[in-house]
Amino acid sequence: MLKVIADQPAIKKYAGQFNKKFKPFVDEAIKVKLGHQGAGFPAKVLWSKELGIWKFSQTIKEVRYWNAFGIGKPGTSSVLSIASEINFPWEQIDRKTGGAFARDAWGNVFAIHRGKIGGGRRGVGKSLFEQNYRGVWSFMEDGDSISQVAVIGDLASSRFALQAAQFVKKIEIMKLSAAESTQTEMDFSEITFREDLIGSTIPLSGDEIISACDHDLVVSELAALLQRQKIKIGNDTENELFAVDTAENRISHIFEIVTDTKEKSVLAATGKLILQTSAAAVNPLPVLVLPEEKINQYEPELRRINISVIGFHWQEEKAVFSGLEKIRFA
Repeated sequence: MLKVIADQPAIKKYAGQFNKKFKPFVDEAIKVKLGHQGAGFPAKVLWSKELGIWKFSQTIKEVRYWNAFGIGKPGTSSVLSIASEINFPWEQIDRKTGGAFARDAWGNVFAIHRGKIGGGRRGVGKSLFEQNYRGVWSFMEDGDSISQVAVIGDLASSRFALQAAQFVKKIEIMKLSAAESTQTEMDFSEITFREDLIGSTIPLSGDEIISACDHDLVVSELAALLQRQKIKIGNDTENELFAVDTAENRISHIFEIVTDTKEKSVLAATGKLILQTSAAAVNPLPVLVLPEEKINQYEPELRRINISVIGFHWQEEKAVFSGLEKIRFA
């Protein structure tokens, strides 16, 4: 279980690390008028093309570390709206502040979020987050209570900024879709791949969190690769990623992604694929995505039960896939 970090020197240290993680990705600083709580003020936001977000940070002494984010490159002609905030308390435990830092039993530090989101739209709030957010969930020792929190990312990871950017994008999609159903209609002309439908709603044990922080990045990278190859893809609340045969108007492949190396994770993903594909009337092909070093261990047995295997490894901050060329798409 995670444990919230409450002492001021540690929070200050990790708030500084949080900001440093974004610096390698910054392309330019842009002067804007930033909107906040119904008002606007001059500010300089940091824009990252690779992350697809802008960021503005400000330390409000003895109150909080304020971090505002938005989607897309900002212009300078109007007040810039904030998509989401990841704020940390100045000290102690402040449950009114959305963000916090937490440590696991092995000393790893994570940025977490309590689900307090706003934005002035009807239906947008903590209940929307708790009912709809898919990502990495965990339980946290929160002072004298236990809280269920969303894990934004592993602060020590070189991919932390990417993990945080994905969190920001999911929140924005969730807020924009607040009045809509998250169920995907099986109309293949309209099926799309949505970032906010990646991830889990089930809290994880402590030893699963680090690898889970990378899970959504791998799914997104694979989805982008398939789209570049002109393969129609989509997802829904049951399947994080699938390919569509538009000629036959059916799901042709279902993907299940495993980012850790534990046997129980591979077996669970394999079982899920078997259930998903056997229950479907159109018999989609199952594809399991594993860390590359585990391919030789599992591929022969998986091939016997007609499950194709793709490997991945990290090349700097990007997931690189092998074996995709062996899979036939319509």
